[in-house]
This record gives sequence, C-alpha cells and structure tokens, in this order.
Amino acid sequence: MRTCVGEGKTVQEAIQNALNQLNATIDEVDVEILEEPSSRRWGRRSKPALVRVTRKRIEKKEDDSGFLSVVDGEIVLRGEVQEEIPLRIIFGADIQVKYMGQVRQKEVVLTDGLESLEIKLPEDKEPDLQYGITINENETKAELYWKRSPIIRYKLADHGGTNQLHLKIEEVTHEGPFLTMNMVREIIQIEGITEGLDLSELNEDILLQTQGLVEIARGREPEEGVPSTIKYFFQEEYREIDKDAVRIDHYEVHGIKGVEEGAVLAQKIPGSPGKPGVTVYGTPIPIKEMEEVAIEIGEGVMLSEDGMQAIATLSGLASLSGGVVSVTDVFELDGNADVSTGNITMDGGIIIKGNVLENVKVESRTGLIAVNGLVSGAILRTGGSITVLKNVVRSQLFAGGSTVAHMRLSAALAKISGLMEGLIKSYEAIATQADSIPFENLIKHLLELKFYDLPKEIKKFSDQVKELKDGTSDEIRLLDRSLMNNFVTPGPLQANNLNLLQDLFTAIRVEEAQLADMGSVESDIRVGYLQNSRVEASGSVEITGQGCFYSSILAGTGFKIANGVFRGGDVTLNEGNLIAKEFGGPTGIYTKLQLIRNGRVTATHVHPNVEVIIGDQSYKFDEPASTVKVSIQDGLLTVYSGSSKIHG
Repeated sequence: MRTCVGEGKTVQEAIQNALNQLNATIDEVDVEILEEPSSRRWGRRSKPALVRVTRKRIEKKEDDSGFLSVVDGEIVLRGEVQEEIPLRIIFGADIQVKYMGQVRQKEVVLTDGLESLEIKLPEDKEPDLQYGITINENETKAELYWKRSPIIRYKLADHGGTNQLHLKIEEVTHEGPFLTMNMVREIIQIEGITEGLDLSELNEDILLQTQGLVEIARGREPEEGVPSTIKYFFQEEYREIDKDAVRIDHYEVHGIKGVEEGAVLAQKIPGSPGKPGVTVYGTPIPIKEMEEVAIEIGEGVMLSEDGMQAIATLSGLASLSGGVVSVTDVFELDGNADVSTGNITMDGGIIIKGNVLENVKVESRTGLIAVNGLVSGAILRTGGSITVLKNVVRSQLFAGGSTVAHMRLSAALAKISGLMEGLIKSYEAIATQADSIPFENLIKHLLELKFYDLPKEIKKFSDQVKELKDGTSDEIRLLDRSLMNNFVTPGPLQANNLNLLQDLFTAIRVEEAQLADMGSVESDIRVGYLQNSRVEASGSVEITGQGCFYSSILAGTGFKIANGVFRGGDVTLNEGNLIAKEFGGPTGIYTKLQLIRNGRVTATHVHPNVEVIIGDQSYKFDEPASTVKVSIQDGLLTVYSGSSKIHG
C-alpha cells in the first residue's frame, strides 16, 4: 500500500494516524490536506481533519541494478549485482542448487554472479516398451500385454526479468516406441500360437495406448464326461422341513418298508463321454478316462442279464453297506420296543416300526437295525448299519462291531502318540541346559507343566482295552501295561531314561499302523436328529434333519449334516470328509472336529471357538467364517473362507 487517508481531531493527529497505517516516517511521504477540522457551531456537528499520505517514489537507474530471467531453460543475469537490491533465486525440493560450492535449500541470494551457480534438475526419463504374451495354466487362453512410457526431458520454465526469480520445472514429452500390428504378428509366430487366433479386438490405435491386455487366442477347454451312476430305489427320500413353519415336527413318520422278491433294488445309469480340448499351441488336451461302475451284490440279490439292474431274490430288508446291495431276513416289531418287549437280540436285521424307549437294548450281530420312530435313552448295537428316522436323544448307537472298537483304540493311540512325541522333543530341547537335573525330575516337571493330558489319555486307552477284554491282541495288552506302569501307577515315575520313552513311542506307532491295516466292515448310521448322545460307526454318520447338539461322534469314513447345524460336542473321523451347513454356535460354544488321518472339513458357516484337528495340526476359529474348507495341502493344515486363505 502506497497511499492511505488519515483522520484526526487535528491535522497533525490525522497525519500521524496515516503514517502508522503505512508504517512510514514523515520524510518518506508526501502529505495532502483534504479537509481542515471544524468545531461545532450554530447547531452544526464538528468535522475531523482529513489528510492523504503517499509514499515517495525512489528513483532508480535501470542499468544500476541486476535482473534475473530464464530464457530457453537457462538462467540469465542482466545488469550488475548490487547490495541495495539483492537478487534471489527461489526453488522447490525437486531442484538441487549449489552456490559457491555449498548446497542451498529453498533459496539462494546471488552475491557473486552466476559463475558459481550449479542447477541440477531431475534426471530425464528414457522411453520404454515392455510387451509379451501370457498363457493361462492349461494353455487355452493367450493374452497380449504391453506397457509403454514416453521420453520425458526436464528444463527450467522461461521467466521474465525480476530480482526474485522463482524457478519452476517444465516437462517436455516426446512420443516413445510402440507396438505395431506387424510386430504383434511376429511375436505370435515366435511364440508358436496357432489355435483360435483372433486379432479382431486389436488395432494400431489401441496399441498406442499407454498399456493394455487383450486376448489374442482361445483354445478349447476339455469337456469332462458324465460318469455312470447307480440309483438305489429302496433308499428313503427325506422330505425337506419348512424352516419358516410355526412348528417343526421332528417326529414326522417317514416309514421303512421291506422289499418283495423280484423287486428292482438298483439301476445302473450309463454316463456320457467327454470331449478332449486343445491348447493355443494346437496341442490336444486329453480328458480323464471314465471309470466304469458296476452294481455289487450280496446275499439275497442277483444281477439282470445285462448287469444293469439288481433284483431281490427274497423278501426282506434291503441294505447298502460298503457299496454292496443285500437283502436279509428281518425281524419286524409293529409297536414300540420298551419294558413290555424287553431287550431285542438277534443275528439278522431288525425293523422297529415304533419307538425304542428308555433302558432298552436292541442288538444284532450282523444285520441292519431300522427304527421308524425315535430312540430315547436306549442302546442300539450291530455289526451292520443303523437307521433312525426320527430323533435320537440321550442314547448310544454303535454300528460296525469290532471295527468300531479298533477305531476307538486307533484314535486313543493317535492322541498318546502326539503327546509322547512332544514330550521327547521338549526333553531333548532343554536337556543340554538342565544336565544337572535328574531325568525323572525333568520328565515329571514337563508332565506337570505342559503334557499333563498324557497320563489321562493313557488311562482312557487302558479303560478301552479292559472293556474289549479278549477282543484285543497280546501286543495291545502289553503296551497298555507298559504305559500304565510308566506313567499312571502311583509312586515314583518309572520312565527313567530317554531310550525307554523312545521305545514306548515306537511301540505306539507300530500298533497304530497295525490297527490301520486291519480289515474293516463299513457300517453306517443315519438318523433324523441327534442330541446328548454317543454315536460310533465304522463307516459314515449322517444326520438327515437340521440339528445335532452336544453329542459325541466317532466315524470311520465320513460325517454329514448337509442341511443342519452341529453344535457342541465333538466329531472324530478316521478319514474322509466332515460336512455341515453350520459348525458351532453364535455364543461361541466349544465344538471339536478331528480327522485322525486325512480328509477335508467343509461348511457353509463356522462360528468362533470351533477347533479343527487333522493329524497333528490344528486351527481354532476366532471369528465367524463362511464357505469354509479345511484340508492338508503340501503338508500344512490350510483353511479357506471363500476364496481367501486364512491359515496355512
């Protein structure tokens, strides 16, 4: 501001107010009195003094001072450098400046001309063109990709003359290299792509884009054939329950019917062959050979002449066990199995058209047990399979005879084996730092602090061996005594050296392997609903309804509750797949899923506090997860939620 108007009671006061606004002295300004002050008279108001103060111009000779400018990217100095009017160069962090050998930041005052001024701009960017062809995993799709960048040169932007020169960088861009259609054709020829070539989505204009990814060839995916299947007509079709209904009746009767002689039990449905594919290189992609399936028949069944049907040769109960269709003579009870009937024991199949009630035992050595109603507070045991159409509450179901017992022993030994291996490794890890502590004391401390479950699991194993009596081998009984004597018997710890522990561990692994190699009969259990019960089957266990609560399940080849929830309790599976719509509960109730050997866990939803164990690896869900798959991949327990890997 060079001029301002001041106001005051007197002229001097008005001048001083104006000087204060200009921050100047009286010698640096010219004063013009605009209006003299006047006092109040004859009823008129008094008026203040008004003055205009203007800062004086300082005359300079243009050729006495220097001016800086930028011409064609170069700093130019015109005139002389004078102390009265300093010449400044102001710049940003993207420009590096040295003056008189010293690095300067933000600005530099020229005191000695331009000779010692060094300006460094960002390095120019050279042009680049990257391109290639990507091929998908099965070589049925080829895509051309490219990424190009132009030439970029940096220079100082031109600026007119001034004593305070603000430097700015100007980018000068020149077109870089680019692909042409002829080059693309040459690349494709070199790559050897011949099948399904299509360049219709590509042209010179598209290739001028900075980057791109365009499909240029498509082979043919192989079409897998539909395998032959077998349809079993005697298996009950379970009706879906309406979840939105006001009342859900889990006791609804479905019924089990025997088959008549001559009835068609199974029909083979032929499959259809697939079509091989071809890669973009013209290489055929073979398809898997379809495995031919055949109807396997057992007692009471014959095949039709063309092998396409299984036909009953007697009236009785049809069953499917281990893939074999059989018909056996059946004992049928029209009413309930209760105190009026007493326990039921027989060799063949058993059909109970009513319920099995408190304290009743239904046992068959080899046949099937089928219950049309519910099972409450009862025991069902057979060497064959078990089907209960309604609820199973506070009951015990055993299918598979001695095979189930061997599975229980195998599961118990697997737990003991894992704990024993951990105990040995822990001892070996700390033994060198604790060589002054006796072996027995060190092992005792490890058992008390870390492996306190080992004696408990050994005791459970011993109880199972005693329960089986003569149904176990001499080696199993000897191993039982050795484990009990060394870890459970009251008194000082008998395991007094590392060699003994290693020998016991080896013996456990040997018995595990022998139990795994034993022949087994796959007997299945199928129930409508399960609560507070114990279920053991040498084959698979399936819950056809929508609930399995607070129950313990041991199965040989699989567990499935496709339309319902498994909440609380535990499932132990020798091998195979664990399938449920939902595992656990929203309140975080602990639910345990264990695969002793190998297999997969699949669920639509898993709640927190559900633990999955496969072999000696485990994972506990800390938060809800959906579309869950758990399996061993490359030796590691791997957990997926949808397409995201959350563990492994």
